[in-house]
Amino acid sequence: MTRTCERRELRRAATVGRVLALGAGRLAAAGVAEPRLDAELLLADQLSEERLALYREPGRLLPPAARRRFNALLRRRALGEPLQYLRGRVEFFGLECDIRRGALIPRPDTELLVELAIDRLRAAQRGVDHPVRFADVGTGSGCIAMGIASAVETAVGAALDCSARALVVARRNFDRHGLADRMMVRRGDLCEPLRRESWRADLIAANLPYIPTGVIETLESQIRDHEPRLALDGGADGLDLIRRLVQTAADSLLPGGWLLLEVGIGQADRVAALARHAGWRVEAIERDLSGIDRVVVLSRKGNGE
Repeated sequence: MTRTCERRELRRAATVGRVLALGAGRLAAAGVAEPRLDAELLLADQLSEERLALYREPGRLLPPAARRRFNALLRRRALGEPLQYLRGRVEFFGLECDIRRGALIPRPDTELLVELAIDRLRAAQRGVDHPVRFADVGTGSGCIAMGIASAVETAVGAALDCSARALVVARRNFDRHGLADRMMVRRGDLCEPLRRESWRADLIAANLPYIPTGVIETLESQIRDHEPRLALDGGADGLDLIRRLVQTAADSLLPGGWLLLEVGIGQADRVAALARHAGWRVEAIERDLSGIDRVVVLSRKGNGE
């Protein structure tokens, strides 16, 4: 079907069911992986209802304004724009997270980093009468910090990023979930804002860019062309920022603190070697649900050791 014919069909197809079917067909023709689901979610958003509600009365008329918005979103999705940016939200660690261009879209694999951080902060909190502290370095949308702070209600945190656009999204998420009073949000390079304010943490978590520069152009277009390169590009070997954090993070940790690093496929052993050389103890290399070595857990006996 030509685009002109398709537009005519969409104008004539005034019912929810017909518009949904045509929209899914359009996304399928564009090679979208889950065309029906994407079309359902986008249309449900325009009607401010749940996806399954579309099927209760498929013959009802779709308001013209909702149809226009839906068609505009279909065009963008067919061109490869990520569904999460189009919807403005994504679920992460059981929480709804606002997401906008300029902040990396959180992936389920990163939930492992959050779980490991929560376990250690809860252990650190036992037996002390003051709040435990954590820092999320390269916070992006703030989803990691949001997950940790939501689960460890006594914790106070610092969300750090070099991107002002990402920090706008992070602040929105902290406000949305009632965490703003426990989160310090600062712009800067890695742990530099912590050093500037003489603020040290019991735990530092980081999901830094780890994709090698030469691999960026081979990524699928919805990642390569739409997600911030600043949050993807880890330098020639993918480890530029991780290497720097391993070398400098100890100064921002309290004695006995932990550094948790998410890494890419095949990077865990190299990161562990870098860490040992810098004086860290490698406590564990944890696998994600796909069996990939995903998080390197580091610790120190004392500050600066």
